[in-house]
Amino acid sequence: MDILVQTLRKEGFSALYKGMASPLLGIAGVNSLLFASYGISRRLISPFPQLSLKETALAGSMAGAANAILASPVEMFKVRMQGQYGAATDKRLREVVRDMWKQWGFRQGIMRGYWVSVVFHDAWQKIER
Repeated sequence: MDILVQTLRKEGFSALYKGMASPLLGIAGVNSLLFASYGISRRLISPFPQLSLKETALAGSMAGAANAILASPVEMFKVRMQGQYGAATDKRLREVVRDMWKQWGFRQGIMRGYWVSVVFHDAWQKIER
């Protein structure tokens, strides 16, 4: 409770929503990619609509790997935004993306954590069943 009071006092009410721009902008793309890639994965695995449990798990894993292409950067940007502590030097989403690109590039910056996202989404698919 103390952290809530301190955050409100030092940064104001809008600080409670810091880091939300990335998920709000990315969620539509992430979800549409997930559903589209799951449908495509199912059709690649079998032309028949009824899949076995193993085939369904494989389709889910393939969709999760494709989904992580967008989910990983969205989460990375969200964490970077939320990790700022109300200083005058806090950056906007555009600046966070630009700085990550300049400093680390695409693979080590923007896509950092991709494999963690793949493993997480794959594990989550298996837990949900």
